[in-house]
Amino acid sequence: MLVSAFRTHRPTLLLGLLVLVPALWSGVLVKGSPVEPGQYMLFFQPFARLFATVPWSTALIGVLVTMGLAVQVAALANDRDLFERRNHLAALLFPILLAIGPWHMAPDPALLGMPLVLFALRRTWGTQGRARALGDLFDAGALVGLAALFYVPYAFLLVVLWASIAVMRPFGWRDYLVPALGLGVVMVSAWSLTGLYAAGSWHLAATMSVVRSPGMGAGLLHDRIAPALVVLVAVPATISFARLYGRSIMREKNARAAYLAFAFAMALLLGLQWLLGRPMPTVLLACPMAILLAYPLQTARRTWPAELAVYALLAVALASQWAG
Repeated sequence: MLVSAFRTHRPTLLLGLLVLVPALWSGVLVKGSPVEPGQYMLFFQPFARLFATVPWSTALIGVLVTMGLAVQVAALANDRDLFERRNHLAALLFPILLAIGPWHMAPDPALLGMPLVLFALRRTWGTQGRARALGDLFDAGALVGLAALFYVPYAFLLVVLWASIAVMRPFGWRDYLVPALGLGVVMVSAWSLTGLYAAGSWHLAATMSVVRSPGMGAGLLHDRIAPALVVLVAVPATISFARLYGRSIMREKNARAAYLAFAFAMALLLGLQWLLGRPMPTVLLACPMAILLAYPLQTARRTWPAELAVYALLAVALASQWAG
């Protein structure tokens, strides 16, 4: 029933997130989610203090941000020609994938900064076919800079903006300079204002210090069943995406190539976090995977295998909130 319903584009289906997302965050509401030790970027510092003093706020903010991101991911994929037909499958899959990860759910800096990243991608991908787009590209760079003030590795996504520009627009050196200028203006302004009014409260280099996060421990659910289910769905999803990419018209192919750049960048950021020994935010995996896994579900002739796969993912996601 879930796949059959969400493969349509009825806006009322998004009301289901009001039930699904709180259920997936229920474990955090009951058990809490400790704030990782260490230095934080400027915009996340108030949230870290809030989570430390009001423990139930972690679940509340996590629910609100997750619902917003689910809608954002689906809208981005639909409006920028990533899907063959409009649907809400990405909105269904995103919170499930966020909860199914082997890392504990938490409103971490990467999660809170991701809405700004998706806004930046939306502005950049919306410039395809337009003669003038410098304003949107500056905004996209500034949005990436604001996201980096939550989670500093997001500054690397400037490369994704450049890759998207390269496939979507004819060459123009201003198109590459303007996003970098927007990013630089935000970061330099934040550093300058902090130095003037709150000197010593923020050290950029310290936010990347190596911190070993305590693991959740080995377990059948997290270490075997959950990855196997995701891989089981990801294999046909990759094949479906490759087939659709091959028969796409140029405009759609450009958009899907830009999506691949985003997905590859998310994989690189996860690898960077692993090398530094820091917690690996699940949102870096959930955003691109929610779009990818929707491809075979939206075109499946027999819906029962798709329904079975989604219900299995949902069951593991719900169980993950109380395991470990």
